[in-house]
Amino acid sequence: MRRGLAWALIVPLAAVGVLAGHAAAYALTGASLGSGHDYLAHAPQIVAVVALLALLGAAAEGRRQRFSPLPIALFGATAFAVQEHVERIAHTGDLPFLLSTPTFLLGLGLQAPLAVLLWLLARRLLTGLRRQPRRLPPALALLPLAWLERPALVADHAPRGNVPARGPPSMLR
Repeated sequence: MRRGLAWALIVPLAAVGVLAGHAAAYALTGASLGSGHDYLAHAPQIVAVVALLALLGAAAEGRRQRFSPLPIALFGATAFAVQEHVERIAHTGDLPFLLSTPTFLLGLGLQAPLAVLLWLLARRLLTGLRRQPRRLPPALALLPLAWLERPALVADHAPRGNVPARGPPSMLR
């Protein structure tokens, strides 16, 4: 669940990073956005769909113990390349070779620092989610801030040690 939460937070940010890298590449190269970018008005819906796909992907990933940064690093570059190709196909009807265009190369290059930042953010989120929240110091517990303390969980008070298996009471066995 925690990994799913991290993915649900990171992937929409990655989608925003892809859109930001896209806009920056066009601005830095002086290329015209033209009529092929009308869909960008629907960017919030695109980010919402990507967030849903991230949750589904995190659920399908299972419970691997080690967090791999590779999918996050590849997400931005792949999404940018797909976005550019779909734009060109929709606008001209032809499948272009974009590796020779400066706008595509710059946009693809801008995805690398964004991927590093998102990877660091994902690691920070996952390590923060693994840690248990600290209790308030006794001096602060006297203040009205005591309600901020994490409520005690049932598992915190569960018996430890040799606990009988689940089943009917022992007198009925």
